[in-house]
Amino acid sequence: MPRRRAVVLGGLAMALIAAVATVIASSGDEGGHLAANRAQLKRACAGMLPYEELRGRIPDAVAGRVDQYGTELEPDERSRSAAHCSVTWPGHGSVRVTAVPVLSYLSVPVEVEDLAPGAYGPEREAPGLTGGTRKQGGAWILAECPNGLRGQVRTTGLLQVDAVVDLPHAGAAADFRTAVHLANEITARQKCGGAPLKEPAEVVDPYEAHVTEDYKVTSVDEPGRDQPKCRGLGARTGFPGRWTAGGDLQDSRLLSVCTAYSDTEAPEEWDVTAITAASWAGPVGDAAYDQYRSSGDTPDFQDGRRARTIPQEGGDAVLDLWARSRCAAGPTYHRVTAGFEVDGHGFDIEVSKARRAALSASVRKVLDAYLDDPAAWPRLRHCHDTTVIGEVEEWQ
Repeated sequence: MPRRRAVVLGGLAMALIAAVATVIASSGDEGGHLAANRAQLKRACAGMLPYEELRGRIPDAVAGRVDQYGTELEPDERSRSAAHCSVTWPGHGSVRVTAVPVLSYLSVPVEVEDLAPGAYGPEREAPGLTGGTRKQGGAWILAECPNGLRGQVRTTGLLQVDAVVDLPHAGAAADFRTAVHLANEITARQKCGGAPLKEPAEVVDPYEAHVTEDYKVTSVDEPGRDQPKCRGLGARTGFPGRWTAGGDLQDSRLLSVCTAYSDTEAPEEWDVTAITAASWAGPVGDAAYDQYRSSGDTPDFQDGRRARTIPQEGGDAVLDLWARSRCAAGPTYHRVTAGFEVDGHGFDIEVSKARRAALSASVRKVLDAYLDDPAAWPRLRHCHDTTVIGEVEEWQ
């Protein structure tokens, strides 16, 4: 090779090496943080995050920031939170967790429509865990501490844990597993009793509607349909028609929801066409009752007052019946409803004393069927000493 050509090639090679070095150097300004970020993740939140679950999702581009407080993270601090912690990689994701002892308040709604599969219920559930996903993202679960949580104003045996994993390819399963890991870490450190929660084997959509591009529903998958704890709700009441039943998938000691609908195409006036039955135990029961009371839908709020007319043009008039029992997880509220077919043809519907008594008898039949069914939640959770609290008219 002539000397001049060798010099030219040598110059090109040196220029290429310099260009590659420049690229590496410039990319180093936005990278090279992976090892430090992983070490930070391992220490963050007092080491209570699931490192093996999250380490493969940690970004390299920017350095992480940790913000944390709570009695488990700073033992000398007075805080309502047992743990409130976030690890953030600006512009590249975050992991956020909270753990709060449940005294009488839950930060998630636990009314029937918020737990039952359907348009308003959770988008995802993890069978075997009490909880679900939030509409704004993340998952919440409840963990029991039979011996009570330390460092609280008053004793409570229940912990609410929320987790949001906002990282690439992380979905609801990562949210649930992160929440379970944190709950188990806290209950183990507190030595508050109870078995550790199991990481979910699956995360399911309890009501998955398949729609076309023009938003027409083509089919619906309901994993909670016809499950044993709900199957007898319509059948055991003796109401006419065929009934389709379903409910939540949580298999929880703390709460349960079942719904049932009549398949009768043309129900008669005052026929029962829809039923729900729900139970909430321990602090969850107090929280549920408070949530219903805030909207005026508890017996003590209505205070025995009865409406003489149903101001409805057509559809269902709903009557609720509340009861209270002692069950495996503590004092428990039950709420059953019966929806009646009515059509006022544009006018208010008068309710005679005899008709009102018949409506009460129907909703009491629902409560008795729910409490006496060997496969339903109350019998499975050993409920006893049931006291009827009162009715609520949802047409007032």
